[in-house]
Amino acid sequence: MLFHVTLSHTVDNCPIYQKEMFPKLIVAAEGLEGLAKELNVKIHFLTLSAPEHIYFALLEADTLSAISRLVMSMPLRQQVKIVPVEHWLEGIAMAAQNQD
Repeated sequence: MLFHVTLSHTVDNCPIYQKEMFPKLIVAAEGLEGLAKELNVKIHFLTLSAPEHIYFALLEADTLSAISRLVMSMPLRQQVKIVPVEHWLEGIAMAAQNQD
């Protein structure tokens, strides 16, 4: 199952400006792929809009709890939005089947 994840934090909570937080973020980021593998989560992409303090990810896993565990491993207070999604052609195919 695919999940689109949006993570946002405030300027006041940004690790770039919170120097004591940044080393913890680096350690977590360096371990992210290993943790994803352990949780059986595939990271399709993880992007950042630094000026907006927002991360976007497309993750694939069998369970929402695996996604949550991965996301919450980051030592950063942030707003989290996790939305299950599917490839748009799958949605079109499902709609076409319902036309009969």
